[in-house]
Amino acid sequence: MLLSVVRREKRRRWALVAAVAVTLIAVPAAVKAVAPSSAQADAGRLRTLILRSAPQPYQGYAESVGSMALPELPNSGNLTSLLNGKTRLRVWYASPEESRVSVLTAAGEQDIYRTIGNAYSWDYETNLLTQLVGEPPIRTPRAGDLLPPELARRLLGAVPQDPVTPLPSRRIAGIAAPGLRLIPADPATTLGQIDVWADQITGLPLAVEVTARGQNSPVLTTAFAELRQTRPLLDFPARLPGSGYSVTNAPDIAYDLGALAQVQLPGKIAGRELRTGAENSQGAGVYGSGLAAFVVVAVPRDLGAAISDAAARAGSAPVQLNTGNGQALQISPASLLIVRSTKTRRWFLLAGTVTPGLLHLAATELSGLPR
Repeated sequence: MLLSVVRREKRRRWALVAAVAVTLIAVPAAVKAVAPSSAQADAGRLRTLILRSAPQPYQGYAESVGSMALPELPNSGNLTSLLNGKTRLRVWYASPEESRVSVLTAAGEQDIYRTIGNAYSWDYETNLLTQLVGEPPIRTPRAGDLLPPELARRLLGAVPQDPVTPLPSRRIAGIAAPGLRLIPADPATTLGQIDVWADQITGLPLAVEVTARGQNSPVLTTAFAELRQTRPLLDFPARLPGSGYSVTNAPDIAYDLGALAQVQLPGKIAGRELRTGAENSQGAGVYGSGLAAFVVVAVPRDLGAAISDAAARAGSAPVQLNTGNGQALQISPASLLIVRSTKTRRWFLLAGTVTPGLLHLAATELSGLPR
C-alpha cells in the first residue's frame, strides 16, 4: 500500500506513491478565465481555457479509477485506494480558496475543507475535526487532487508548451465535451499521453485519462458523473459538542516518511534543479520540471531497510553503485529506487514518473555525497 490522505495520516504515507503524486501536487496552475470565440474550440484554445478555468465554480460527483499494481511498502498508508482502485468523490467548489471534497466510503466519509486562510479535515468514522496548519513545501497529496479539474490543470500546466491534438467529443455528465491529447515531449518521463475532455465554454475539465508510455490502456482515469457549474452553498465545519477536535500541521512528505531534517539535499542532482523545498529541504525535495520531476527523501535507517526489503519482495532488481547499493522497482509509470550509501550509511528514497536511468544517475550522485 502507498501514501494516503483518505485515512489515518500520521507517518503512514509516501513510498512508491511519490512517483505519481509528484505530478499531481508539484505544479500550480492559475490563469485568467476567457471565453472562446466560437463554439468549436480547437485543441490549443481548449488547453488555454482549461488552464484558465480555476475561478469557475462547480459542484458534483466524480469517480477516479487507478490500475497500478502497487506493492505494500512501509509507512505508506492507504493511497492504494487512489492509485489502484475506485475512489468516489463529492465536491463543492466555490473558488480556489473555498471548497469541500468528500471521499465516500463504506464506513462514511472523510472530508477536506478549504476556507480563506484555513484548511480542515473531518473523519465521519472517528467523529474528529482537525485543523490543518501551514503550507508545507511538498504537501501530501489528497484525494481531491484526482478530481478532473485539479488533475487536468496540474498535468497540462506542467508542460504548457508541449503540443496537443484534438480528440473526438464525449458526453460527460450531460455535457458534450471536446477533448485533447498531450504527448509529453521530454523523453525522461514515463507518462505516454494525457487525454482531457472539457466544457468548451467554461474550460472546466470533465474527464482525464493518463496512460503510461508504451501502454494502450490508461493507468488512471477520473470523470464526473454528475455536475452543475454553479456556486455551491458551503457549510464549513464547526466544533460541535461530542465531537473531537485537534490541530496539526498540514500533512507533508518530509513528516510522513520521517525524513532526516539534518540532511541538506544538494541544489542539483542528475542535472535537475531542486524545485521544491530549496530554502529548507528538511531532508525531502522535488527535482526537475514538467512531467519528468522526481522526489528525493533522506529516510531513517530502519525505514530505508524496510522499504528495500519490501521492494525486493515485490520483484525489484538489485542496484550496485560505486558508493552504494539498493533496490530498483518499476510499476509503470512509476519508478522507485531505494539506495544506501556505503560512504555515509545514509538511505535515500527516489521516486517519480521518470525513467529508471534518471533515478540511477541521481542515486549515484547522492550516494557519493560527503556526510
